[in-house]
Amino acid sequence: MTKQQGVSRRNMLKGLGAGALGLAFFQQTALTSAQDDDMMMGLPVAAKYYGFNIGDYQAMVITDASASLPAPIMGANQDAADVTAFFESKKLVNADGNIPNIVDILVVSTGDDLILFDTGLGASDQLVATLGAVGISPADVTKVMISHFHPDHVGGLSNEGTLTFPNAEVFFSQPEWDFMESVGEDSPAAGTVNGAMAKLQPALDAGMVSYYGDGDSPVSGITAMAAHGHTPGHMAFMIENNGESLLNIVDSAINVYSGTQNPDWNVQFDAIPDMAVENRKRLFSMSSDDNVRIFGYHFPFPGIGFAVRQGEDDSWLWTPTSY
Repeated sequence: MTKQQGVSRRNMLKGLGAGALGLAFFQQTALTSAQDDDMMMGLPVAAKYYGFNIGDYQAMVITDASASLPAPIMGANQDAADVTAFFESKKLVNADGNIPNIVDILVVSTGDDLILFDTGLGASDQLVATLGAVGISPADVTKVMISHFHPDHVGGLSNEGTLTFPNAEVFFSQPEWDFMESVGEDSPAAGTVNGAMAKLQPALDAGMVSYYGDGDSPVSGITAMAAHGHTPGHMAFMIENNGESLLNIVDSAINVYSGTQNPDWNVQFDAIPDMAVENRKRLFSMSSDDNVRIFGYHFPFPGIGFAVRQGEDDSWLWTPTSY
């Protein structure tokens, strides 16, 4: 039995409870859509997106939302002052004493399908507005890949019982679903799970939810990869076409700087920290050793680049894409 398999359900639920508290903070902080920055000085709203290719696939990253978070969240097993000092050395601490955090949505068009990878918080209309700015209606989306059940990933699925993307088949991680169904009302994770279920319910009622596991390809050229730890069934995705690839690591690392340089730091949002650390290192190693571009859901826009190994230690340098 591996160390990860030996994690007790009690400790896992405890971790999920801590993560839920952190996510609640994320939602309650000064959350703004990317539009708000452009309302200053009376300037018109600008859609914020970055387009690129993965082989013949057309892809785009859309900024959904931003917030600021206390730095110690990124190193829950470290001295809080040391974690803050690390971010101060990177000039990443804001005037409010917190560090920035962003939500980026990956959109991929294969020619046959238009695919969203997670749906953001749904707290603003930024995602839908930006899709509209490039000529995409919510009805054009044919597939939604959900990596895990946290509110900043399922929040945009529906609004008060109405599907945001009415024609999209929703693919949901089978191990994540199995966990969610096992959570009782007395669990620390119950509130977050119930919120996710409410967002999923319209798709469930419409028979539009399918489930996937490790190694499955719900869409040709897209392979799900088990990257558990952030949540019990958290998934990453390898996207490949015509000799090019992009590894969507989703929330395997929340902050790119601490994640690459201090991968052993436990993030407060991670339900099973040891497993999260193991998968974080594995995915960064793939980027460095196999020359694979990665996309991080919470990385600085547009969240695409390479992790480059530094020496023989488990430490990487983040090299963002030029755009």
